[in-house]
Amino acid sequence: MAESTVTYGIANSGWTSFHSYLPEWMIGMNSNFYTFKGGNMWKHYNNNTRNNYYGVQYTSKITPVFNDNPTENKMFKTISLESNAAWKTTVTTDQSSGFMEASYYQLKEGDYYAYIRRVAGSTDLDLMSAQGIGNVTTVTTSVKDSGTTTGTTAFKLIEAGQNFVTTVSVGDTVNNTTDGTTAIVTAIDSNTQLSIDCDIMVSGETYTINATTLAFNFTLDSIISIGDTIYFGATPTLGGTITAIDRVNNVITISLTSDGSCGNITGTAPVNGDYILYLKNAQAESYGARGYYMETLLENDSTSEVELFAIFSEVFKSFP
Repeated sequence: MAESTVTYGIANSGWTSFHSYLPEWMIGMNSNFYTFKGGNMWKHYNNNTRNNYYGVQYTSKITPVFNDNPTENKMFKTISLESNAAWKTTVTTDQSSGFMEASYYQLKEGDYYAYIRRVAGSTDLDLMSAQGIGNVTTVTTSVKDSGTTTGTTAFKLIEAGQNFVTTVSVGDTVNNTTDGTTAIVTAIDSNTQLSIDCDIMVSGETYTINATTLAFNFTLDSIISIGDTIYFGATPTLGGTITAIDRVNNVITISLTSDGSCGNITGTAPVNGDYILYLKNAQAESYGARGYYMETLLENDSTSEVELFAIFSEVFKSFP
């Protein structure tokens, strides 16, 4: 367990707080509180900079727990703070977790209010945000363009004499065949320049630009969207991210780099006949946190005074 300084509240007859600062000695005198650190004396509550001790800035943290009706499985939908500022919030239940930046909160009638969001990047295929598409009929991976770069600019692919406007689409995968790294085309700047999400190309390196398409012999669900992540197989394997949908011909184009991360290709193309799943963005498709209880970590790193009086959550019974 990490070292902490704890305070005892006489009025509460109990230990009330943990503090990150670790003094060598402390004493109260003439209604003032002094501590000693590194041979120096520090007077507390002496300036308007909060969360700063001995020149080190800290973060205020409060961890309340919602545990009404502990034998009932519940759905926690929202967080409401009776405070003069929003707090970064992490929620954890026995079955799920969520996270809200302070910027997610909206000030409504004097309180800060936010819907509980799941952690971005969650890939739990048991959630309702994962749905099946069906068996893919034909998988095609094609090289749409290739060449050797003639210029170096951060987050760009440049080659004089190219014709990117007619051959490349936003969302295509750029493979640096010199060092094996990959990126995604984010914009077609001109016939000779592409914008890419990872800075992987310098002058003189070779590349290919690929696209993988999945064709189905049935009408695609209207809920399937660009940006959804594809999985396939009996034991779901990451395929990639949907970059285009042709609903007339029932064809999906995917990028084999699933999350825009730089490095090696992180997705694998399925093969004909594989069963295809799609997973919506975990944070955008959030519907709350389910569990018997909810632990809520509130964090605030403000250097000015912040007050927090109460925390609330809209909760209802969860039914299987």
